[in-house]
Amino acid sequence: MTLSIWVKLQHPPARYRTVPFWSWNDKLENDELVRQIEEMHKAGIGGFFMHARGGLKTPYMGEEWMEAVRTCIEKGKELGMEPWLYDENGWPSGFADGKVPALGLAYQQKRLCFEEAPFQQPMERTIAFYAKSEQGYRLLTESDAEDADLRLYYDVNPYYIDTLSTKAVQAFIESTYEVYWERFGEAFGAQLKGMFTDEPQFARGQMPWSFDLEAVFASRYGYDLKDVLPALFIAAEGCSKARYDYWACVTTMFTEAYAKQIGDWCHSKGWSATGHVVDEQTLMNQVTSVGDPMAFYEYLQIPGCDWLGRFVDAEPLVPKQVSSVTHQLGKKQAITESFGCSGWNVSFQDLKRIGEWQFVHGINLLCQHLQGYTLKGLRKRDYPPSLFYQQPWWEDYRMFNDYFARLSMLLAEGSRQAEVLLLHPIRSAWVEQQDKDSSSIVPYHESFAQLSRWMCQTLIEHDYGSEGIIERHGKVIGDKFFVGKAAYKAVIIPPSVTLNRMTVHLLKQFVRQGGSLIAFSPFPTLINGEVNAEIGQLIGKALQPEWNLEAVLRAVSTVVKPFVRLTDREGRPLASDAINVQTLELDGAYLYYLVNSGEEVYPEVRAELARKGTVSLVDLESGAVIPQQFKETESGVSVTLTLHPAQSRMLKLVPVPVGLEGHQEQAAADSTYGALVQRVALDGPWTISHAEPNSLTLDTCRLRVDEGEWSDVQPVIFVQDQLLAIGQSVPIELEFQFHVEFDTQVARELYLVMENPEHSTIELNGHPVEPSSCGWWRDTSFHKVNISGRAVKGNNTLRLKSYFANSPETYEALERAAKFETEGNKLTFDTEIESIYILGDFGVKALSSYADAERRAVTTDGPFVLTEPPAVVYSGDLVRQGFPFFAGKLIMQQRFHLNRDDWTAAKWVFPAPPDTIVCRLRVNGQEMKAFLWEPYEAEVGSLLRNGENMIELELVNSCRNLLGPHHHIKGEVYKIGPDSFKDKPGWTDKDLEPDTHLYQELYTFVQFGLPVPPYIELLKSTTGAAAAQP
Repeated sequence: MTLSIWVKLQHPPARYRTVPFWSWNDKLENDELVRQIEEMHKAGIGGFFMHARGGLKTPYMGEEWMEAVRTCIEKGKELGMEPWLYDENGWPSGFADGKVPALGLAYQQKRLCFEEAPFQQPMERTIAFYAKSEQGYRLLTESDAEDADLRLYYDVNPYYIDTLSTKAVQAFIESTYEVYWERFGEAFGAQLKGMFTDEPQFARGQMPWSFDLEAVFASRYGYDLKDVLPALFIAAEGCSKARYDYWACVTTMFTEAYAKQIGDWCHSKGWSATGHVVDEQTLMNQVTSVGDPMAFYEYLQIPGCDWLGRFVDAEPLVPKQVSSVTHQLGKKQAITESFGCSGWNVSFQDLKRIGEWQFVHGINLLCQHLQGYTLKGLRKRDYPPSLFYQQPWWEDYRMFNDYFARLSMLLAEGSRQAEVLLLHPIRSAWVEQQDKDSSSIVPYHESFAQLSRWMCQTLIEHDYGSEGIIERHGKVIGDKFFVGKAAYKAVIIPPSVTLNRMTVHLLKQFVRQGGSLIAFSPFPTLINGEVNAEIGQLIGKALQPEWNLEAVLRAVSTVVKPFVRLTDREGRPLASDAINVQTLELDGAYLYYLVNSGEEVYPEVRAELARKGTVSLVDLESGAVIPQQFKETESGVSVTLTLHPAQSRMLKLVPVPVGLEGHQEQAAADSTYGALVQRVALDGPWTISHAEPNSLTLDTCRLRVDEGEWSDVQPVIFVQDQLLAIGQSVPIELEFQFHVEFDTQVARELYLVMENPEHSTIELNGHPVEPSSCGWWRDTSFHKVNISGRAVKGNNTLRLKSYFANSPETYEALERAAKFETEGNKLTFDTEIESIYILGDFGVKALSSYADAERRAVTTDGPFVLTEPPAVVYSGDLVRQGFPFFAGKLIMQQRFHLNRDDWTAAKWVFPAPPDTIVCRLRVNGQEMKAFLWEPYEAEVGSLLRNGENMIELELVNSCRNLLGPHHHIKGEVYKIGPDSFKDKPGWTDKDLEPDTHLYQELYTFVQFGLPVPPYIELLKSTTGAAAAQP
């Protein structure tokens, strides 16, 4: 018997569960792979992408690699999980770890360039010469080249492929996809789910070129591309058509050579092609990187996007581009690669906010970036965090994954109800792009994004329309405009320059048959890049609203009414970038998915649903479906609810053919909280009953090379590059200092934690230390070396002697890494210099004061000393109370007395969110709730008693204060890459000037603990009042 979706909601199947990037970034051991899969399974993860990344020491696609893949497929099958492949060593996908570019020039990425006379560049890559004329530039014959004023040529990137070339992409498929199929297809073809392709691209800021381009262009457009190439770089008469045709051709070649070939191959094997393109965020980026991202998504079975950093956007473009295609072409799932660069302290509430912001805009499958096989060396800085076993909160991850599994299942199985189509103006961007200058595209991007924002704010559900997809899948039936399977009552033309000929043809038919067309100034005047009076006639038949939110709402509302109307407690409409809605039909019911992606609480929100029926709340934390009180309105029903920050509500409406009065009367008889009897504040001291080992990160040292002079104290993060600059293997010594104030005569556990201790000679205060591991901490590469009883009161000196050795191949790879990202993203070193840690039973005190900073951070100059471990702490920041580098769990207790019996209910309240990742509440020894996100309240009355009561809070933080970045000039950073830990800005700090010094000696930590004391409200319930709000 097939289980209903509502029964499955308790335990959703693997196909809806999160499927993270599993970073294979070291020497792979089968036992460790199996252990990590078991960890994922316990955490409620549904599958994994086996993803080669920087640091990998098992030869990629070699025999050991294939055996590791086999081990993971078999273990995944045993546990009911879904293994996925990733198609590259690093990224961007396509180069097959260098195999495809090595096939020769025809397979390598090429970019179009120009120079004016006198010519400086080598002549052998010349495409054409031109002479200046009154009309622009005239193509010269080879014999007239000496009269040239302009030369067009191509340059070559030997580290990536020509993604416009069918044969280059076919070589990629043969060297990766076919190899996997030959190895695993027969035995595991059904178990493997497919392949992730990551950030394919063609030029990124430049003009793509291919040896196939001229012939394809001529066959499509009937004229010689060389005649018009200067128009891509220089404004001239007719340049709009030339640019339009060039980018249309390039985009088609890219999507057909890359996306279609891979999608077709995967379909033929019963697999799914998934992944995303690069530079999805803006029209300015899209033109030269991918042409039209939506056209690419058409050919993937599970199209996707990525979302990097710890923030959400007012503009829904990135997820909506993907979800529009899935809605239109009947694809069930849309994936997001999320949370990369969000930093070690990203909370469950942050993850939930970022995920649900994308899900309400149509995404429904979550790929977490990422889970590191190890954090050894540079891997701990690989666009952190690692959302894996290394984190102190790992045991609480299941709640998050179950939540998103339930949400994914409902959204994937439901049918979206969007009835408005907003045309995507990427083709206008094509004609505005001039050489590397995309500035004239900006107004079209901003107006497109603003229109989408306004419709989101007014809860008008809409999709985007790619004209490439419309050309293949558009039609008009009656007064509906269809794109594939999706039917729209209204079509909106945003400010544009040009439309596609087929779009105009369909829109004319749509208007003739009673469809609603809305257009905003500036109106397009071109068709396929050429002036055409026909488009003016079409625009003349469209509604032409003014440029403001109210006008947009009035124009659209003549045809389409929002399915939901939200008002605040004063009855005013909620119009906020933070509040979004998605409506679905599922299993005879309607789902209304309401999401607050902001930081503000919205109490007593009235949700008016434009259908009649009975209403329930789908609790995504438990899978329960809970009947709700509602009121009948003229056109439907209304429900009152609260939306806390980063909170969502899934309302289920089951249509009924009869009146609702009986249900209302029953609901009205429910009881609710009444008057406040007493507020019990827990504002006294907290006793620490248990704490995991405390830590001190030692991130500065002195360096000596080959028994030379000692350097000054410097950041450890700088040492690697200094040693690499020597260019050869050398003996080295590192000297670290730490200061002890605790009683060294009292027995206590104390460890040095470091990577690869077996490769070093270790001395503490001049005495040798056995470099053997007595277990690992946080990560399997973080080895504990026992130094219990060896530290002295006062200053302690640790010296590590080793050999800094890297192979010639590593130095060659380092040179290539500076030239293109394919080489840098797979970089692996033989020797890596890293910070070390002191671990044990102690407190950590800063000898300078702390200061508050932005984003719940604190700063201090240090230095730090080890003290006796704190036994008592207070509400407030525990960083200041002995735990600045702490990464773990801490349990603290407080007792209070109750001596009254006039209360019938009790509510626990955190008046401000705890500075934790997880905060677990126990009352009188019984666990009440683990708080991962808003609301930070719980009913505790059943566990309280008169007399003494004990409250226990288990506070769990992250690896942020252990691993940093501690010294970034911005303090706590919400978009983090490998360079965020160093001194020069990388792309994650592109808002800074290139010569900015990132590294500062000041230490930055994030706060840990309770910002303000929690309290308990004792309440006396009443009956006959309205039921409690959901």
